[in-house]
Amino acid sequence: MKLKSLLKESKAWERKFGEPLPTLEDTTRAYRLKQEEELNDSFKPKFRDTEKLAKKIGKNVNDVVKFLKDYEVEADDLMDVIETGGRRYHLMVVAAIGGNQKALRKLDDLLGFMG
Repeated sequence: MKLKSLLKESKAWERKFGEPLPTLEDTTRAYRLKQEEELNDSFKPKFRDTEKLAKKIGKNVNDVVKFLKDYEVEADDLMDVIETGGRRYHLMVVAAIGGNQKALRKLDDLLGFMG
């Protein structure tokens, strides 16, 4: 590869007069911030649903997150169950998150998340 093409690809030359050249630390920090931003943007809607679910059923957010991860269920699916089924399904979701096996089986019958 020719030096001229390397210089054209480099963003080091896209700077204002008097600015120092970027260091490895600068580029690493910028890359890490970009990755964190992308991760946060993809995670925010899911976490909002989880917070909303936890608030609706009166459970700790950490308990709800653990349940969702353990059984690979989406928070919005549980919200749909609660909204369509009324109080009975609301209590079933609360019991399933609390560890009640019978409620967990009934919830599985509705959503089919357990193998």
